[in-house]
Amino acid sequence: MIKKGLIIVLILGAVLRLVSLGQVPAGISPDEVSQGYSAYSLLKTGQDEWGLSWPLTSFRSFVDYKAPLQTYLMIPSVAVFGLNEFAVRLPSAIFGILAIYVVYLLTSELFNKKTGLVAAFLLAISPWHIQFSRTALEVNLSSFLFPLGLYLFLKGLKKPKTLILASLVWGLNLYSYHAAKFFLPLFLVPLVLINLESLKKIKVKQLTIPLALLLFFLLPSLYLSFFSPVGARNKDLIITNLNQSQLESISSEQYLSPLNKISPQLTRVFHNKAIYIADQFASNYLTYLTPTFWFTEGGSETTYSIIPGRGLLYLWQLPFIILGLVSLLSIKNKKTKAILLSWILLAAIPAALTKEGYRPNRAGSFLGLWEIITAFGLVQLLKLPARYKKATHYILGIVILASSVLYIEDYWLASPIRFPNSLSYGYRDLMTKLVPLEEEFDEIIINRGTQSQSFVAFYKKLDPVIFQSYSSDWWKRFEKTDLLYLDMLDDYQLENYRFKTIHLPEDLGEHTLLVLPAKTLDHQYLPFVFDTVFYPNREPFLYLLKSK
Repeated sequence: MIKKGLIIVLILGAVLRLVSLGQVPAGISPDEVSQGYSAYSLLKTGQDEWGLSWPLTSFRSFVDYKAPLQTYLMIPSVAVFGLNEFAVRLPSAIFGILAIYVVYLLTSELFNKKTGLVAAFLLAISPWHIQFSRTALEVNLSSFLFPLGLYLFLKGLKKPKTLILASLVWGLNLYSYHAAKFFLPLFLVPLVLINLESLKKIKVKQLTIPLALLLFFLLPSLYLSFFSPVGARNKDLIITNLNQSQLESISSEQYLSPLNKISPQLTRVFHNKAIYIADQFASNYLTYLTPTFWFTEGGSETTYSIIPGRGLLYLWQLPFIILGLVSLLSIKNKKTKAILLSWILLAAIPAALTKEGYRPNRAGSFLGLWEIITAFGLVQLLKLPARYKKATHYILGIVILASSVLYIEDYWLASPIRFPNSLSYGYRDLMTKLVPLEEEFDEIIINRGTQSQSFVAFYKKLDPVIFQSYSSDWWKRFEKTDLLYLDMLDDYQLENYRFKTIHLPEDLGEHTLLVLPAKTLDHQYLPFVFDTVFYPNREPFLYLLKSK
């Protein structure tokens, strides 16, 4: 029964993650395009788009230094299906499906197979896991790698050779997404302490290889996180990097505090950088543990295919999460209790260390966790007396089915209309219009700030050798600046495409085509518009302009 149920759940998960994968979401993010083109470049030349041979620790990308694992996983997909949205997203979808099976294995190990099947079903229909699986987001790989590593670790306590596989899987996880570099070492501390007695029973020789293998992956990742260009990217995101406005706010609090009249040194005890950062961390941390984030808001942006106003989890899960947590506190298996509570308490830390809360992609360490807790709560409810079971099953079935259907309609059909700017919608249409016009114009200028060079290369399937010849010049210029990302560089070129801040009417030359966001164009220049890229709701997205 469990085996048949698991097969059905996996088929359901596959359908929800693979059907119309290239079309839903309707747009595609710059990160997806960049990784896809990097994979294409490696496939064709053995170098990424910057001319770097087989990068191991990170990809320069937009000078945001992406974790490398997903880009490498895209290479076979791009080789088979070509450079397109489907090929770029396929590895994420496949690992999203595999994550369902892994959550079944882990939950079965922590509790029992019945709870494991329920957890697998919940992950199969999980809104945020479906959304992450249907986009090429590095964080989605963690939903497979982290729980698989934990499952193998628990198995390894009985069969020590399995610990080698756990180290290998967790080692790869460190290069799947930047947050994993912080969460995994944090989680390993309580995990080792919880299982210390079991680990002491294993021979030192049997622990040496797994430990050495994990350190082989871990030490370089930690070094890169703090002492490399990747570290510079992390410093920009981390809350300890205070901007001028925040520093002025601290100074103002010090000056206006009544304690300042007694002693300036005294007021600094209560108003200083450390207190400010601690307060910011606490605020961010609690944000990721609030019902609002998980059940009603779901994030403050649509960049990662999140639907504003819709939670990452189903609202009906809330009472079962509460029941699951309460039941978890009373179970006899202290190890299971300690492991899951450690996971809950530590998962928010990497996200809380970064600026701005409500970022679902930074909360990826929670992937799979709430489904396990919900499943445990559901199974507890189903222990009701027999006379209540039938009615409970019917009610639950109706609620789950209705919630799932409403979500699917919202995600597949309604959200492209309600939130058309999600995932950089419109660039496929733009390039369809621009490519036939390339010979008609000497220059095609696209307003900078959207990493448009990657969209141009992606949709033209531009020869990577050509891209590399231009990117080498970009890098020489970029290194002489203190800019953080490539699209902050004003006026750089790829063939006859230029990416710069457009100034009107100066840039409106006789043989020049301009591409501007519709919302930024002054009405006096509307007569120069000769074509438009529309959102699905028929609102203008981009205007194409030329001189009369």
